[in-house]
Amino acid sequence: MTAPHELHEFVVVDLETTGFSPRTCQIIEVGAVRVDMVTGARASFSSFVRCEAALPYHISRLTGISSDMLEGAPEGAQVVAELAGFIRGLPIVAYNAGFDMSFLRAAAPEVFETHPVVCALQAARRYLRLPDYKLATVARHFGVDQTAAHRALDDCLTTLSIFEGIRAISGARG
Repeated sequence: MTAPHELHEFVVVDLETTGFSPRTCQIIEVGAVRVDMVTGARASFSSFVRCEAALPYHISRLTGISSDMLEGAPEGAQVVAELAGFIRGLPIVAYNAGFDMSFLRAAAPEVFETHPVVCALQAARRYLRLPDYKLATVARHFGVDQTAAHRALDDCLTTLSIFEGIRAISGARG
């Protein structure tokens, strides 16, 4: 695993989906924040994704995303292509990266199959000692307020704040 402090440019990515399996479930929201730690430059990307099936009630309740919000949204292939363009080949940082990457690899294997990825959850487990490593627990540890949990762009910003804290710790430890 690349040490967090060694990354100077990266993109934090988060997806909201209709469930856990990329074979049977769909992406419904994509969020990304491109970061240059040297210049401080940041850019964001966010999009809903049209959902072909009925949006499960428990997902709507968890995320606050309704079927109405997804009406008229672009199709998944278009959003994933736009995301790939936004990422520009930079390493992806995600919290529980295996989950997000499973959906991205299913949607665009030619782009994401060998893409460099750093899992912020694995980094938290490596550098922190906490009772659990849920995003909310690690966010609290770093004093990060989660304003809209389970919304893609907001979770990206939470993950970025956490990752910045972990970068500082990993840099201090060398």
